[in-house]
Amino acid sequence: MAQRMSNADNFWLSMDEPTNLMVITGFMEFKKSLDFNRLYATIDSRLASFPRFQQKIVPPKSGIGVANWEEDNHFDLRSHLQRIALPAPGDKTELQEVIANLTVAPLDPYKPLWQVHLIENYGDGCVLFFRIHHCITDGIAGIYVLLSMADQEPDAPWPKSRPKKKPRPFSIGALLPLGSMIGTAKKTYKAAEDLGRQALKELGKTVSDPAHLKRLGKKSSCIPTDFASVLSKYMIMSSDPNSAFKGKLGVRKRVAWTEPMSLDKIKTVGRAISTATLNDVLIATVTGAMRRYLKSRNTRVNELDLRVTVPVNIRKPGTEFELGNKFSLVFLPLPVHLEDPVLRLKEIKRRMDQLKSSPDPFINFALLSVMGYLPPVLAKKASAFFGNKASGVLTNVPGPRETLYFAGQKIENFMFWVPRSGKIGLGISIISYDGKVTVGVASDEGLMADPEILLEGFEEEFNNLLELVQSGKIYDEPLVLHDRYQEARTNAETVTMTDAREESSRASCQALTKTGIACKNKALADSDYCSVHQQQAEEEMHLQDVAKIMRELTN
Repeated sequence: MAQRMSNADNFWLSMDEPTNLMVITGFMEFKKSLDFNRLYATIDSRLASFPRFQQKIVPPKSGIGVANWEEDNHFDLRSHLQRIALPAPGDKTELQEVIANLTVAPLDPYKPLWQVHLIENYGDGCVLFFRIHHCITDGIAGIYVLLSMADQEPDAPWPKSRPKKKPRPFSIGALLPLGSMIGTAKKTYKAAEDLGRQALKELGKTVSDPAHLKRLGKKSSCIPTDFASVLSKYMIMSSDPNSAFKGKLGVRKRVAWTEPMSLDKIKTVGRAISTATLNDVLIATVTGAMRRYLKSRNTRVNELDLRVTVPVNIRKPGTEFELGNKFSLVFLPLPVHLEDPVLRLKEIKRRMDQLKSSPDPFINFALLSVMGYLPPVLAKKASAFFGNKASGVLTNVPGPRETLYFAGQKIENFMFWVPRSGKIGLGISIISYDGKVTVGVASDEGLMADPEILLEGFEEEFNNLLELVQSGKIYDEPLVLHDRYQEARTNAETVTMTDAREESSRASCQALTKTGIACKNKALADSDYCSVHQQQAEEEMHLQDVAKIMRELTN
């Protein structure tokens, strides 16, 4: 029986481009070879048991509307599980080349959109490489699916035939970079979804009458106000410049990843520098690596901030096994211009803390909901409008803390990559597993043919921070020269004193009250309005910006 695809899933299906396939990829690494028969039985029992993995996509006959999920009556696991071998010498370089080749191959649209490749001859071991289309699930549920196939004991019994019972629960938590805001996002999932539908419903009225959104805001408490504010911010937000990370894309891609790094060492750095979190340390180190790479390409970085989009999980606890797309995105600006690693880490922490308390994840999920209801052509325009404001996608997922086994063999390491959209060529993935952290990079070959250089910079940046901590130099004074935030605080104090002196000389507010009488309050500095009417004036500007966005998306 056909099942209508959700609008969010249909959105990711429609986003496929030859230069950026919407496919989530990942691998498990083993030091020993897997028994192929046991591997087959494991995937047949634990992966193919999810109904979605036996369903193909059937487009609407009219060519207009949302596609359907339909049981594939010819489903055969042998069409999805392939066995290949690396050419000699079977090292990491050869593995990266094979994975890059597999990454750009489109999935067969007449079959369920996923594949698993057993890559043998990797030293004395092998790699299990997974590809799952984004329309089936997002990264959170995708990681859950992979982990749900693993065992906690090396001598676990062979899996039986496909079980009909509900998949066993395996909670992987939330995305690390914004973990503290996940609880709020989960609580507002239903409200955000409703707001997305409501925004679409009111789209036509808003385009022709911007004041309509203001009237809508009076009916919906503070939500549309935040909605308008965030949209207004995106409207004036400039697109990131073209660079090695963003620009005109080709079909060919490159992939690379680090050797696993000790999680304890990363925590050591975080504890020593302004109580920074593990995520702050990793993201600051990525930022330093991006700076190093751009400088090696003679790119000016002295005043450069580059944005990355960060996925935020909005699933309810215990529902990770429910496939589909249930996540939001936020923009995180990276201070690439900062050379001092400690100052850079402090600034990353400040920006992360600010983002965690913002309404952006909530509002952005509503935007994704709106785009999920749009026709494919319009959805791509909307995605390009927002997505091209960033240079990369950065995803950080906590894997299991304990050792896991798959088909009787120990999993030595995990790695994964998420798709990019628009002109974004850079994908950075971070995953922790068994007390270690691995960082991976996916890039466009025409823009960045040597992603391993970026990862070498990552390791150098981290080792530099670690040496500062272990040597005690981090406690020397002065460590950071030209701290812009100390200067900012000093300037703020000066401005405050100046404001106090000028308070008495300010002109009156130029607005009229509701009764039509001139406002008697004094205007704010550099404004024609008092605090009350200034807020109203900004709201009017927000509404005009929202209307402009809506018009651009519908043209």
